[in-house]
Amino acid sequence: MNRLLYSLLAHRLDPPREHARPALRATSPVSLIVALWLLMPAVVSADGRPPSPVTLTEVISEQLREQVELTGTTTAWRQAALSTRVDGLVTALEVDDGSIVEAGAPILRLDARLAELERDAAAARMREAEARHQDAIRIRDELLSLKRGRHASETETQTAIANVEMAAAALSAERAALAQAEELVDRHALAAPFAGMVIARHLEVGEWAKRDQAAIELVALERLRIRATLPQRDFNRVVAGSPVIVRLDAVPDRPFEGEVLARIASADPRSRSFPLLIDLPNPDRLLAPGMSARVTVELDGKAMAALTVPRDAIVAKSDGSREVWRVSEGDGGPTVHPVTIETGRASGDRVEVIGGDLHAGDRIVLLGNERLRPGQRVAPRRETAETAAIR
Repeated sequence: MNRLLYSLLAHRLDPPREHARPALRATSPVSLIVALWLLMPAVVSADGRPPSPVTLTEVISEQLREQVELTGTTTAWRQAALSTRVDGLVTALEVDDGSIVEAGAPILRLDARLAELERDAAAARMREAEARHQDAIRIRDELLSLKRGRHASETETQTAIANVEMAAAALSAERAALAQAEELVDRHALAAPFAGMVIARHLEVGEWAKRDQAAIELVALERLRIRATLPQRDFNRVVAGSPVIVRLDAVPDRPFEGEVLARIASADPRSRSFPLLIDLPNPDRLLAPGMSARVTVELDGKAMAALTVPRDAIVAKSDGSREVWRVSEGDGGPTVHPVTIETGRASGDRVEVIGGDLHAGDRIVLLGNERLRPGQRVAPRRETAETAAIR
């Protein structure tokens, strides 16, 4: 449209000499000004600026359950400082800082040569005990056969039976000794008790490991636990299993769903707040212990009807007040005017409006509300999948 106006002006001020159209040459300055004045409102607003592009949404009435927003920190669901079960020389290390291990995976191994020799000796003694036991059984059976033909005395028979029992007892003892020796060999190796990440390694190959010193620190990552702070006024309104939405600064664009595990009945004497434990699945291992978290917890109670607007539609002013920009239709097209509101409960990305001249069905600006002025004309944009997700 601007190009057309500029073309008209150019033709009027400097008309072509040879190919000018008669209609254009006949245009008077007054007619040109009138045409320019008629076309201008379609291009700019009353203050000479073009309409501001915005995305709109609606004020809606919905059943809203009260929620509370808490702050917390992610902690490890399981964390262990692993140590060897026997003293010994480290001969192999299978992990390093940052290694991901599965449950039962080998971590380190100690020199087990002496324990292996003792195991071999115990296995030999057990085989000898098995042979004696089999021989005692053979002698007993032969004497019992002779006794039926009255060729063996009662004393010889009873002695043979006792020898079988003693041989069986000796065999059991040797089997236990072998199991003990094998267990001692196994204790020279350290395996991961659960899947996770190695966050610290305190030994190197060639160093001496002691049973009372941590060799490896392991933390589980498939699930995290959030320890949040719950005000005493909400203590009886949060129950185990309540759904929560968690937002973390480390992943600001992605909310996570979890549930309340427990509320701990041990208050901070200064703040009168209680620890609230929340389990948070972490299958992609995007999160780690120590991250700050903002937790939205649904409180126990009845849902009530409320006017709500998207969080992104609210503009926070420097004086602490909040406003939204309502759209009105006029002769010159849609215009916007600010409406001061008071906010209440929050439910996900929507916020309750408890004060202000708003009604269900009112159209308000969702995106593009940063630099609007009262009475400014706006040009609503088509809603995209991203803006629909915000609503």
